[in-house]
Amino acid sequence: MNKKQFIAFLVAVVIFVGAGYAGVRSAQRARESSAAAAQQLSESFAAAFSSAAAQSEALPAEPYVARLDVKGTIAQSAGTSLTAASEYDHEALLNYIDALIADPDNVGMLLYIDSPGGEMKTADELYLKLMDYKATQRPIYCYFDSTACSGGYYVAMASDEIWADRNSLCVNIGVYISTYNFTELFEKLGVEQVVFKSSENKGIGMAGVPWTEEQKEIYQSIVDEYYDQFLSVVAQGRGITKAQVAEKDDGREMLASQALRAGLIDGICRYEEYEQRVLEEMGTQVLYELTPAESPFRDLMRYFSSVMPRSDTQALLDFTQSHGGMVVMAYDANR
Repeated sequence: MNKKQFIAFLVAVVIFVGAGYAGVRSAQRARESSAAAAQQLSESFAAAFSSAAAQSEALPAEPYVARLDVKGTIAQSAGTSLTAASEYDHEALLNYIDALIADPDNVGMLLYIDSPGGEMKTADELYLKLMDYKATQRPIYCYFDSTACSGGYYVAMASDEIWADRNSLCVNIGVYISTYNFTELFEKLGVEQVVFKSSENKGIGMAGVPWTEEQKEIYQSIVDEYYDQFLSVVAQGRGITKAQVAEKDDGREMLASQALRAGLIDGICRYEEYEQRVLEEMGTQVLYELTPAESPFRDLMRYFSSVMPRSDTQALLDFTQSHGGMVVMAYDANR
């Protein structure tokens, strides 16, 4: 190797080592940048989804009425889903009620409902938590906005009185279970769902397996049990018998005036009028309202979910996966 070749080789080695070092540093900086971005994103999410427990420190240090909003579909995971359209945040509401129970400055609650209902289990959990609050001998006033149906009406049964906007659609007592039978569609597509199960009625409701009459009876019995529970809650809340509740409502929506004539609410007025009356009765002008945690990412994630293209097969798979389970709904399906 002559002198020129050696120099060229040495330059190539230096360039190679330098490029490699630069690549390593670039990758390291990228990892550091990615870690910093991830940390920032994590902190943003933590701030965006702060619970009511953190906000309980800001409760008024004087006698006050607490407003508790039940808005949107009542569901266990609604408030934590990035793409959920519902305003309902179950854990935040439960934490808020716990904070109110422990706060001696709170003198009463204004329960504000604008909801078509939702999951029976979740509505019942909120109802029971409100009954815990009611056990402290503090009153719960309730107001219906545009909608207070099914599970929304169920939750209201913890209140001492119910008033509504004159255009409110409400009541809608009852529960249902909805599922789908895709067996004929699967046959057309050449899809077979193969199931190995321990007993005849294990795995009822799988998308590609037809229902037997016995299985239909099983789930009807579950609906009947939940309906009886619903009737009991309304009967206790309105001070009437279960038979009287069943006579007054057969699962239909009622306009506020119809619900008033049936004795299922106590009055009709504008919200501002009702709020002022509640404050006067409680001897305070302080109304505290929990500020819901907002996510700056939710609208963006919802947008990307809506515009991402999906094949017909993927759309069918998504649908069957999301509708494969059984959830007892106290929900107005028309909302």
